[in-house]
Amino acid sequence: MRAMKWIPLFALFAALGNGALAQQFAGQVVTVIVNYSAGGPADIDARVIAKHLPKYLQGVASVVVRNVGGAGGRIGVNQLGEASAKDRLLLGFFTWNPIDQIIQEPTLHVRYHDFKFIAGFQQPTVLYVRRDTAPGIARPADLPKALLFRAGALAPNSHSTIRMRLALDLLGAKYVTIPGYKGLYEVEVAVRQGDIQLSNTSLSSWSSSVKPNLVDTGIAMPVLQYDHSRADGTLGRSPDLPDIPTFIEVYKEIRGRDAMPAGEKWQGLQMLTRLMDSMYRTAFMPPIAPPAAVAEMRGAFEKLAKDPAYIADYEKVVKAKPRFILGAEGERIIAELGNVQPAFVNFLRKYIAATN
Repeated sequence: MRAMKWIPLFALFAALGNGALAQQFAGQVVTVIVNYSAGGPADIDARVIAKHLPKYLQGVASVVVRNVGGAGGRIGVNQLGEASAKDRLLLGFFTWNPIDQIIQEPTLHVRYHDFKFIAGFQQPTVLYVRRDTAPGIARPADLPKALLFRAGALAPNSHSTIRMRLALDLLGAKYVTIPGYKGLYEVEVAVRQGDIQLSNTSLSSWSSSVKPNLVDTGIAMPVLQYDHSRADGTLGRSPDLPDIPTFIEVYKEIRGRDAMPAGEKWQGLQMLTRLMDSMYRTAFMPPIAPPAAVAEMRGAFEKLAKDPAYIADYEKVVKAKPRFILGAEGERIIAELGNVQPAFVNFLRKYIAATN
């Protein structure tokens, strides 16, 4: 009888405990660290999320975005990784750069697998070029005929810089890399001003800014998207960019219908495209984030992925539906960083060092 009397009390305490665990953010201001500057593609995506996330964090006071750009995104990543106990509820929304971890970049003070993974997001990437690049670009296959041009980039070891260079090398383009831009929005402005002739950007910025401001006005044109991995294992165009040719399509138009790229540079482009195509942006909490808070945040993103209001707002900006990576799938992608062959690591280090 005595044991039976404790059963309702235990159930009550369990219920109270579960309720407390589900309100880790009550009364808190959640700051979202974006590792690139305001106005860029990562910032665009983050602000749509920040608008809708509060409804799924019980009692949260607000969700605000803080841009922490610089060093190819590493400053923001390090800030999240080195968060103190008072900042344990921070959320990082990153255009992540797995290259930093693969090559063991010394200024990266944390490893991605040390973070608490919350969610990932798929997005394709577009290379675009000014039409007036001498002697004139009318179609993507004209790129190798262009005179020496300037390609704007982020840090030399940024995934976007390396993929762009690999693609241009394989296509036989003559170019000089101009690295060091803080974000892809700054690169876009430089293209608009004619300081550089070519660059690349993610779907968010392409749809919201590059296409309306540069392409639709006749200043620039798309060159290619990286080949999208379909569910059946074949490569092709992303469903979000059905009108833009893939790298392989452009390569075959230049080299011949039966031609296929080969060698280390092609292997590198394939590897990086597979990694970034799987998960272009990431949401993390600090390594010291409480397990209950991580669980609540993960649950919030799972609900966000199905939220019609969020999806509608995202589609207004990006012109495509958000594609979430949740749970074990995202953890698997991050785990791949530990399986890169030493020979490829050496190739990457040498290739980065040779950035012109």
